[in-house]
Amino acid sequence: MNTLKKTAVAWSIVIVVIIIAVAIGLFKGRTADPAPAPAPGGSSYTLVYDDANVLSNSTERELGRINDKLLDNYNCAVAVVTCNYGGSDLYDYAMDYAEDIDLGGTDFIVVLDISGENYYLIQGADLVDWFSDQDCVDYARDYMERDFARGDYGDAALSLSKALADWIAYNY
Repeated sequence: MNTLKKTAVAWSIVIVVIIIAVAIGLFKGRTADPAPAPAPGGSSYTLVYDDANVLSNSTERELGRINDKLLDNYNCAVAVVTCNYGGSDLYDYAMDYAEDIDLGGTDFIVVLDISGENYYLIQGADLVDWFSDQDCVDYARDYMERDFARGDYGDAALSLSKALADWIAYNY
């Protein structure tokens, strides 16, 4: 008589398989890297931190969608930060912020300092040979200056983020 044809044996095998599947799920849940906590003032959108509260919800969502696509396709992102820093060392502020939100070597960060009437774009360390400091200056000026000067901070951030996303898509 075939043992697997017995109902009790079949149910026992089903229960054992379920227990193993649950154990694997629990084990993977414990070993998975937790998502990094957003920086203070961060939004629920991917790498958008509107600390100065100047971006519309639709702009934040669009910036988040751009980053979701970049992360999915190229494992890199363009973090956007708005602030009322007003200090003279915006580079240091941007670098510290990039470190706080755990940006990687292939990521960009753009900081729009509203009260300081300034902005800064920094590339990750792994991009320096492909996208120079001068490229950062040129891209920020070319894609943000006009909108930023008019106070259209959302359009400035979107324009630069889209241009960087195009650059990434072309160069990866």
